[in-house]
Amino acid sequence: MVVLNLQNKIKEWFRKFSEAWTACMFCMVQGDLSVLTINHALTASKTGTLAGIAFVITSSFAAINNKWANAWLTGVLTMAADIVAHPTHFGDQWVEAACTGLGAAMLCYLLERKVSNG
Repeated sequence: MVVLNLQNKIKEWFRKFSEAWTACMFCMVQGDLSVLTINHALTASKTGTLAGIAFVITSSFAAINNKWANAWLTGVLTMAADIVAHPTHFGDQWVEAACTGLGAAMLCYLLERKVSNG
């Protein structure tokens, strides 16, 4: 039972890492994917790692069974992780982080919906 729970937490972390990582990569280059570098990937990995860990810890204390709540929490935690992980690439510190959080929340909602339908 513990192994199964650990496997679920690892899958959950990887899902949240992927959503935050993708959103962070896209926001850092402001949509211009032709300028992506390995440094962007490493920086996005910090945001993804922090967001994933925060989500796993948070979900350990409360069951999140609603796709809207899941997306909202993913967005908020990704925004916080982005603020902590690196300086902004545009606007005030919170602007890029908010865009990254919104992107992660949208990915979470779209992927959650896809999983539940398929």
